[in-house]
This record gives sequence, C-alpha cells and structure tokens, in this order.
Amino acid sequence: MAGLSSPLRSLALALALLAVVGCGPRLPRGASDQQLATEVERRYAAFRRRLFPAVPDISVTEWLSDGRSAGPGRQPLLVDVREPHEQAVSMLPGAISRQAFERDRERHRDRLIVTYCTIGVRSGLYARQLIEEGYSARNLAGSVLAWAHAGLPFEAGGRSTRRVHVYGADWNLLPRGYEPALER
Repeated sequence: MAGLSSPLRSLALALALLAVVGCGPRLPRGASDQQLATEVERRYAAFRRRLFPAVPDISVTEWLSDGRSAGPGRQPLLVDVREPHEQAVSMLPGAISRQAFERDRERHRDRLIVTYCTIGVRSGLYARQLIEEGYSARNLAGSVLAWAHAGLPFEAGGRSTRRVHVYGADWNLLPRGYEPALER
C-alpha cells in the first residue's frame, strides 16, 4: 500500500478490513436507528478486538461528560484522521485535521489526543501509532457514526450540518435526520 495515493490507500485499508472483520448480515431496509447503532457498536468492537486491542478508547458519552476537560492547559484535542475530501463534508466541532496536527505535533505533546474517523478503525490505528511515539491518545469509539447516533451536530465551513461522509451503502449506518455523503 506504500506506493498508493492517500485516497487509494484508505480505500485499500477499508477493503482489507472488511475482508478481516466483514460487515456481517445486511441490515433490513428501513432498519431502526437502534438496529443501526447496535451495528456500529458491533463493527467497532470487532475491529478494535482484532486490530488495536491495547488502545484505550473514549465513548461519545464520556467525551461529553468529562473527556473534554483534562485540567488547566491540558484541553484534549480532537483529531480527524479521515481524508481531506471526507473532512470537507463535515467534521466534529472543534476538531482539527490530521494534516494540521502533523504540521505542529510537538505543540500538542502534553495534550490528550482523541482521534476519530468514520467508525474508529483508521483513528484506532493512528492512536496506536501516537501512543507508541509517547503521546497520550484515545480513540473515539464508533467515531462519527457514534457521534451521529448521539444526535450531535457536525460542522462544515463554520456552520452546523447534518451531512456526514460515509464510504458507501455498507457504511451508511447513520440514524434518521442525517444526510450521508457516499464515496464515489
């Protein structure tokens, strides 16, 4: 995968992960939001167990209740590890891109880094890398899909949005009220 462009590398990773974990049975058309949320949790747990079991995660609920404050001067930092075209659709409020983090990573050495992506696979692998490099990092369990299931807004261009990038039909596990942006 080393010779592939970034978007192709992400697609190759996603396909390889599907081969390892699989999507499981297709959800029925018109699946309930609860069925979709359960599927997000199932997939994330399977990926985590196989690919980054030692990486601590943080749930959306934990992030909202106490994860955002790590003490004076130690505000946690949300880092979106998705590709730029995914980030252009929307991001979590207050997050920065992986690219922005990488440009000034030493500035954030003493912060808790909370990584996220679509469901938590790419971000779990990146959190593992950061931990190996001595950073304090957590993975946002379920990532943007879990965020949507918590009913929370996303941002695009400084404005609130309910539009969210997903890879395609198999990854469109968004609850009602959110608009998927599908991979082409």
